[in-house]
This record gives sequence, C-alpha cells and structure tokens, in this order.
Amino acid sequence: MSPNLCGWLLLQQESDRLRILAHLEQGLAEDGSKSSVTQENRQASVQLWRSRLGRVTCSMANCLLLMKDYVLAVGAYRSVIQCHPEQEPQLLSGIGRIFLQIGDIKTAEKYFQDVEKVTQKLDGPQGKIMVLMNRAFLHLGQNNFEEAHRFFTEILRIEPTNAVANNNAAVCLLYLGRLKDSLRQLEAMVQQDPGHYLHESVLFNLTTMYELESSRSAQKKQALLEAVASKEGDSFNTQCLKLA
Repeated sequence: MSPNLCGWLLLQQESDRLRILAHLEQGLAEDGSKSSVTQENRQASVQLWRSRLGRVTCSMANCLLLMKDYVLAVGAYRSVIQCHPEQEPQLLSGIGRIFLQIGDIKTAEKYFQDVEKVTQKLDGPQGKIMVLMNRAFLHLGQNNFEEAHRFFTEILRIEPTNAVANNNAAVCLLYLGRLKDSLRQLEAMVQQDPGHYLHESVLFNLTTMYELESSRSAQKKQALLEAVASKEGDSFNTQCLKLA
C-alpha cells in the first residue's frame, strides 16, 4: 500500500475516532444516541477511544514521515502526546531526531532540552539513557564524533546490550579513523548474540567496513549470509549485505 493511500485511510479512521470522542464527551453513546451508562463507564470509554485515536494518529505521522512531509508529521506526533502523555519523552525525542534528519540542529536541541526536563521526574535508568542517546545523536548531527562516541559508550555502561548505542559507537569509531576498533566492536556484537544483533543496520555497517578493510570482503559477506540464514530464514532482506 502506498504511503498516500495509507495516509488517506488513517485520516478517515482519525475522523471517526474524533467524532466518537465528541459524542462521549457530550454524554452520548459512541454512535451519538442517548446513553444511560454510568459516569465511570463513560470515562472508561473516553480513555479507550482516546488511546485508539493516539495509535491511529501515530500511524498517520509515520506515513507522513515516509512521504517526507516533516511539518505535518511533527504536528501529528505532537497530537499523540495529548492522547498518550506517558509517552511524552519518547515522542519529543523522536520529533527532535526528525529535525536532526533535516539539518535543523537548533530546533532538535530545543526538543532534546524539553526531554531532559520531562525525564527528571522519571525513575530508573531509561530516562537517563534517553537523555544520553539524544545528546549522542546531537553531536553526531554536528559531526562531533568524539563526543558522540563518549555518550554512546556511557549508555553501554548502563545497558551493555543496547543495539542502537553499540552500532552507532562503532560508526563513530569508523569516522574517527579507527576502522579496526570499529570492526571489532560490531563483530563482537554479532558473535555475542546473533539473534539480538543480526538486523539490517548492523549488517549494512559491518559489510561496509569489510569493503573498506579487505579485498576478501566477499568471503566475509558470505559468512554473514550463512549466519543470517541460520537465524532469520528466507524472509530477511539480504540487500543490506551488498552481495551483488
């Protein structure tokens, strides 16, 4: 299904859910007829339909992102926060990364600062990991690979199995001219837990490094293909291995 058609269908669903929510908030049933349900049941229905609206709006934002309509995508993600306030730090981080992707470093930094304010109220390591990840990506967007690597490494001290931090730390090492160290890090990841780390972004980076490192890259790619085949089966997209 094309992103345009997907977006149109999701827009229809969003409209339906908004209409149902309006009926419930007016004291009516979902279809707009009179209702005699208790206030408690009505509140439960409002929460249910607000959650459904949030999921549809998030899917629509993802479609807009695929269509590269960044302004509307950001607006849609901000709307999701109203339906799912508990996901505010994750959504603000995602919006910040959209601005990083289009090169608007200042706006990205502003969103990441908002995340830091929100995560101060959170318990546990996940809030800290989110803040460190945003700082790392901000430095990555500024081509400051030394600082980006420092933050990715700090994440790995807290959560050694974090695939995103591991993969990006290796990329930073590559840009810092430390190809051997970068290769060692990615190979150690894949060998340590193939089921967890054998995904496209890691394998694409690993095969790129093989091409830079050795004229025997074809043999190493073949070994990766065999590892993928034993774990993932025929459904895996092997284009990331750049075998052609």
